[in-house]
Amino acid sequence: MVDTYKVQVLHFSNILEIGGARTTRDFEALLEAMEYGDQSGLSDDEKREMCILSLQDLEPEEAAYQVLKHDMADVLRDGQMRNAAGEMQDEKLWEEYSNSNLHERFFNAGSLLYAALPKSFPKPDAVRLELQVTATGAGAKHLLKNVNNESFLVRLLADGMDDHAILHRLYGDQLSGKSFPNAAEVVWTVRAEPVGEDAVKLEIISSGYWLDALERTKNYESTAYADEI
Repeated sequence: MVDTYKVQVLHFSNILEIGGARTTRDFEALLEAMEYGDQSGLSDDEKREMCILSLQDLEPEEAAYQVLKHDMADVLRDGQMRNAAGEMQDEKLWEEYSNSNLHERFFNAGSLLYAALPKSFPKPDAVRLELQVTATGAGAKHLLKNVNNESFLVRLLADGMDDHAILHRLYGDQLSGKSFPNAAEVVWTVRAEPVGEDAVKLEIISSGYWLDALERTKNYESTAYADEI
């Protein structure tokens, strides 16, 4: 028997940054890299402000390089970061970078750079989506207890989009198949809050590249399922 869910889109909005994505320690490290000097007298909020001011003192490409070097030195070579620093002034690398697993990281980098230099970098446009998902039968409840399962979540989202949506065009076979190895790149962050025994409220953040297709959707039914183990 196919598990079914009723999905209600509660809220759809664009966001400039993901709350909590960058910590005070991140700002401290960036200030140190930019040779700010003594930070001991600064509050957490002041460290963020000083980081933004310090980035403003740099040329845009150098500012981008400093942020990328802090954020991505573990996954990109120096030459790759230099190239990306130049591209970030014209391109939304959180949508366009060839390694889509890095899109969330590029969004967080782009978010800070836009806060510092809004005339030099594209405006961040991630989507924050709130859903209420209700299981319509006893068999569907078990997946609501593990809604962090990305393959389930992406299929749930896709069921609210028409066949022309980018998600369907790029990953149609994975959506209808038994395995969705690219699901993690679609869902950046997810928070779940139980609503009674049969329902859960979800907050999902990802690129508008994936989620814009749900902007005008209010209600739909889904037959989402998780990958087979």
